[in-house]
Amino acid sequence: MNVGWFIIGLGITFLINIPFGFWRAHAKRIGNRLEWALAVHLPVPLVVLMRYLAGLSWNLEGTPLILVFVLAYFLGQRTGGRLYQRAHELGLNPGRSVFILWEKEGEAI
Repeated sequence: MNVGWFIIGLGITFLINIPFGFWRAHAKRIGNRLEWALAVHLPVPLVVLMRYLAGLSWNLEGTPLILVFVLAYFLGQRTGGRLYQRAHELGLNPGRSVFILWEKEGEAI
């Protein structure tokens, strides 16, 4: 196992899932099942790539570490969903994108 890639992969897995979790929360709110499914499943190949680069395999030694990647995936999704919920509570009407949280006179800042 490559420890450097393991740590980098965990960070990337968590961070990449924040916008997807934000999108997932939006899709759930508007009731679009296709968008919800895409928001949940599109980042999966990247997570698999990160596990591969870290040198993890499906054996007795690697399985607990793969579960750490799964945890990072769900924590990223959860964090993005919480950001969406918080933005909605503040009345920001964020839409799908976590990158555009505030609007000023109709223009994104």
